[in-house]
Amino acid sequence: MEIHEATSYTSKCFHGEPASCTSACPFHMDIRSFLDKTSNGKWSAAYKLLRNATVFPVIVSALCDQPCRDHCQRTQVGDEAIAIRDIEDACLRYVKNQKADSYFIPPKTQRVAVVGAGTAGLSCALHLGRKKFLVTVFEKENSWGGSIKEHPRFEEFDREISTQFSVVKVDFQYGREITSLDQLEDFDAVYVATGSRGSSFGLLERWNSTLFCSGKQKIFMGGGLCGVAKMQGIADGARVSRIIEAFLQTGIVSSEHNESGKYECMRYLEHEDAVSVPQIVPASHLGYSEEEAKQESDRCLQCDCDRCLTSCEMLKRFGKAPRKMAIEVYTDTRVNPPLSTHTLTRETYSCNQCGHCKSICPEQVDIGAMLRFSRAARFKDSAYPAALHDYWLREMDDSTTEGAFSSPPKGREGCDYAFFPGCQLGSSNPEHVFRSFEFLKVHYDAGIFISCCGAPAYWAGDEERMREHIDRLRNTWFELGEPTLVFACATCKNVFELFLPEIKGVSLYELLENVDFTISNSEFSEAVVFDPCASREDARMQASVRHLAQKAQMSLEELKDPNRCCGYGGLIRLANPELYEEVTKRRSEASDKPYIVYCANCREVFAHRKKECAHILDVVFGLGTNLEVPSLQKKRDNRLEVKKKLMKDLWGIDFMAEPKEWDVITLILEEALRETLDRKLITTEDLKESIWRAEKSGDKFFNEEDGMSLCSMERPVVTYWVKYKEIAPDTYEVFSAYTHRMRFVKEDR
Repeated sequence: MEIHEATSYTSKCFHGEPASCTSACPFHMDIRSFLDKTSNGKWSAAYKLLRNATVFPVIVSALCDQPCRDHCQRTQVGDEAIAIRDIEDACLRYVKNQKADSYFIPPKTQRVAVVGAGTAGLSCALHLGRKKFLVTVFEKENSWGGSIKEHPRFEEFDREISTQFSVVKVDFQYGREITSLDQLEDFDAVYVATGSRGSSFGLLERWNSTLFCSGKQKIFMGGGLCGVAKMQGIADGARVSRIIEAFLQTGIVSSEHNESGKYECMRYLEHEDAVSVPQIVPASHLGYSEEEAKQESDRCLQCDCDRCLTSCEMLKRFGKAPRKMAIEVYTDTRVNPPLSTHTLTRETYSCNQCGHCKSICPEQVDIGAMLRFSRAARFKDSAYPAALHDYWLREMDDSTTEGAFSSPPKGREGCDYAFFPGCQLGSSNPEHVFRSFEFLKVHYDAGIFISCCGAPAYWAGDEERMREHIDRLRNTWFELGEPTLVFACATCKNVFELFLPEIKGVSLYELLENVDFTISNSEFSEAVVFDPCASREDARMQASVRHLAQKAQMSLEELKDPNRCCGYGGLIRLANPELYEEVTKRRSEASDKPYIVYCANCREVFAHRKKECAHILDVVFGLGTNLEVPSLQKKRDNRLEVKKKLMKDLWGIDFMAEPKEWDVITLILEEALRETLDRKLITTEDLKESIWRAEKSGDKFFNEEDGMSLCSMERPVVTYWVKYKEIAPDTYEVFSAYTHRMRFVKEDR
């Protein structure tokens, strides 16, 4: 993996980039941070930020024309812009210490001449002096200040300049007018800042505003001499000092390697929840009191795009910025064991893959796609936590082999439509498949295509398994005569559109809607349609489900935050159980009305949480509502029941599942334990096989006192442990079971 492969996903993310006010500020001061500090009365921290950005904070706070206010997003909600200069003034009055900071830097040997002691020249001289260059300032007048000497507050400005230079060694040569640059040939670099009416030594026409160079070796220019406004001239002092420093080190004049480009684009955010707050008017002519300054600072909206970070439970829980996550996607694959920390592993497998982040991002940054890319890279490198997806991949294998079935209508070679119910609809409730297929046979002469869409492999990052499966799906579709597939599951429809775009698809609910038939009144008079995250871009499917619900005389309400994942997506349940519980709880409590769902997984999640809900097919076919969730084993049995009945109806063949040697075993376990095992993704089939192998081989622990046995069974990914007791021939009571990823080595003794 190359780093750009990971960072390309977040290249358009502007979280953490400067706010619009900072972009407009000549000094690019972090106004957002400054106002955060002043709103909390942190005057010392705010002052340091102000001084480091503006060089001469007293002068700037007095003279700046505040271009930042023209780009303050507080005006987006109809209020006046933040009174930033008044807050800066308050900061200067309330900070206790305005002493300049000294820097312990080894002295340099290079000599730099600054021509002109106005604010632009002083700024450059101060920055170079701090870096311990040998700086000499030549000023034809008898003091520093340039044009600001005429200002009524110059006495304050003079003290400010003295303060900032108090810890910097700079040689000021007053009364020294430079009439020719030849006078400065002994200096290693020269910065000409003689002011708007000063001498340019004939170099102005060749001045480069980006590099501040003059076209003549080692001569740089800036400030009012070049038509630059006073505040910009002060700000440029820092920039030109860095260019001069690089020139002195390399002999090359080049642009500074920083993030200046990020200030060129101003981002304006939507502030839907912002409350109007009028500008604070100071009670005194002296300016803001401390409390007034805090209140005015608190009006700042702290403009930064964090919609995904505050809206997505996963991103909010981990608190990592998208760009940082992209870097970690790369670094996690570059650090070799045993030093690898895999700092993003938990986040990678905690993503629901629901697309919510992309849908709310102004730039459509898709964090889910990036983490899916991370999963695929880890899978490819065999550096993935296999146990997190092992169960679902095995379930997919069962659905695409023993549970798979396809057929055109009885007596036909092909079909125009084929029903693709997916692997979960029949597992959850076989009647959903039987009733839907019967409807499609009557009205659309449809065939049947039972398999898994491949979502478990897609979510796991198993690209090879996914490619092989897509080829099988395509071949089966060809064998059916290239029909339009009818989808009951939005996830299945999405996966086919992504990997098999040549296959036309339509939702079952759209076809149900197109046929005029009566739907019995629902048990719910009021309800909310819970749209699965996979249907976000499918307005037609959403509308069809609503129309069907309304035909059942239901009054429908809409969720404020639609198309959020129920929690099932991405198969995060094992990777992050706490997050899974949080997401499923929040979705269940999004409305106090019953839910109408059209995703079998959504129904299962809500039924587990005892949220009143019904599948739209329950409503359409009058099947009633039932919050019972079939066990893992029952879901597998349901899949085979669907295949068995359809094979009998269409082919006249009695399907029999392949027998297993442990089928002879009967298990007895309490319902509470069965539910616990389901949560741990341990099926009764796993228990039977474990016990059968232990009893056959005698490889188990046996407690003679209570007759209990403890056995284990190793699978490629997990090890099963079962505690049980034989109560009759081939009949065992199970007391507990669990799995882990450890392996035990047996030694001969």
